Amino acid sequence: MTGFGSATQEQGTRTVSVDVRSVNHRYLKLNFKLPKALASLEAELEAVAKRHVSRGSLTFNMRFRDDGAPGTYVVDQRAALDYRDQLDKLCDSLDIPLPAESDRVLALLSLPGVVRAADDAQDSTVSPEIKQLVTRCFDEAMRELVATREAEGAALRRVLEEHGHVLERLLKAVAARAPEIPRQHRDRLMDRVQALLKELDDGSAVSESDLHRELCLLADKCDVAEELNRLQTHLDRYRTILAATGESGRELDFLLQEMLRETNTIGSKANDAEVAHAVVEMKVEVERMKEQVQNLE
Repeated sequence: MTGFGSATQEQGTRTVSVDVRSVNHRYLKLNFKLPKALASLEAELEAVAKRHVSRGSLTFNMRFRDDGAPGTYVVDQRAALDYRDQLDKLCDSLDIPLPAESDRVLALLSLPGVVRAADDAQDSTVSPEIKQLVTRCFDEAMRELVATREAEGAALRRVLEEHGHVLERLLKAVAARAPEIPRQHRDRLMDRVQALLKELDDGSAVSESDLHRELCLLADKCDVAEELNRLQTHLDRYRTILAATGESGRELDFLLQEMLRETNTIGSKANDAEVAHAVVEMKVEVERMKEQVQNLE
């Protein structure tokens, strides 16, 4: 389910900002983009996120600034000395005069790894005050995300309810047609038997008991009443889940798999053109419902 949340909190010289975006995903997937100084908090923030959501692909982007912190950047003297020695050797081998000392220093400072952020130099422990500030800001952003997801969920519920109405109309059309299917198959079978007997023209006959037995077997093979009843039961359960509060995505996903299975069985057993057309529409509708359900938590 898509959604967005953001929060910014300040405490003294410290400022924390959190943005979180959510897109559809069958399971819960968390992607953190944290400042290196706060990287050790990822596991705790993951636990906070899981208290709020259980499905979706979430991306977190956090920014942290402490205007009172000393030494925003550090100079790696070992790297600078190594660069200087290599530069001296290069100039000597090429018989090139060394640049002025000030120029050499400026050149060395621009080389990769000489100047770097202070939090690259060591893994500093996050203080309890910063941890509390970050957690509070993160929780606020998650609450806003949940609010936007709930608003989208309400709209999505209405869409899914409409899909359910369409599916039920098709189901009722098939149920109205279903009793005629065995009779039509019976009449076709009788006509074929009579035609075959005429072609033989040798006095052959089919006993009435044998014919009745075959008709009963045929009627049983094309009877879809049981599948229609199960599909209606699944549809009733579908509506009950939509009307309830709480997580419903996984249960609806499983239920729609069962509805699709019953729909396929109806189409294969009925062997009727009119039912076949309705079954195609029913399968399309169930697939649409399955796609939408992937957005639910």
